[in-house]
Amino acid sequence: MFAAILCLLILVAGLPHGAFDYYLLTANFTGPKLVGALAVYLVLIGITTLLWWLLPLTFLLSFLAYSAFHFGDSDWPAQVILRKWSWGCAIVGLPCLLSPQIVASLFTTITGLDNLAQVTAVLGWIAVPATVYCCLPTSGVGRDNIQPSANGEHSLMPLLLLTYSALCAIAGPLAAFACYFTCMHGPFHLKRWHNRTASGSLNAVFALTVSVLVCLVALLWFFPVTSGQTTEYVIEQSAIRYTFVALAALTVPHMTLLFRLQRVAQP
Repeated sequence: MFAAILCLLILVAGLPHGAFDYYLLTANFTGPKLVGALAVYLVLIGITTLLWWLLPLTFLLSFLAYSAFHFGDSDWPAQVILRKWSWGCAIVGLPCLLSPQIVASLFTTITGLDNLAQVTAVLGWIAVPATVYCCLPTSGVGRDNIQPSANGEHSLMPLLLLTYSALCAIAGPLAAFACYFTCMHGPFHLKRWHNRTASGSLNAVFALTVSVLVCLVALLWFFPVTSGQTTEYVIEQSAIRYTFVALAALTVPHMTLLFRLQRVAQP
């Protein structure tokens, strides 16, 4: 059940900065535009889920590519576009490079498709030049021109990627990604966008997270995991599959909203 617990941890960690989208929407749209933005948000959730149902491999590859860009764009806003892409590709690809069998098994669980070892290998090899580029020195400045500077940001990249790689190799890809998501991506994102939206209160965001935790505990209470090995395996596979799909369905409109707002905010 360790993998299932990590998936739930990632889901719970993603709720606060995902729930803050409501404040971003109300702060940037009013009246009919707000209704339209909410409608688009819901439509994107539906399209993502439908794509997983009809074209699972297309869904997986598209989501990983979009996530790679989002990670770089959100974690390092002062960097140039190529370095953002490289960071995201390293985050997505390093687990594939260092733990290919585990990741291939996860991809099979998520999509229901077999023989995804080649896809995993390609993603792993993409991580090699991406990681190297992230570690190369830079003398340029980013578009956003915010603090910390692009050079100051970049100095952290090699150390963070080294730590991430070590976690992938020692603790496994899910544990490494859970650490990255809960300790870096989520908190940094929430703080950054909360500072840009002074009217947004974090009380409701944390209340939502607590509510989900209560629901999860209630589910485990009323539907406890039996001791049978087969039952535990089925529950773990289902937890991984549906947690990933839920994350993807919520993340695609989230990433789309932030992409638009970040571009509008830029001079």
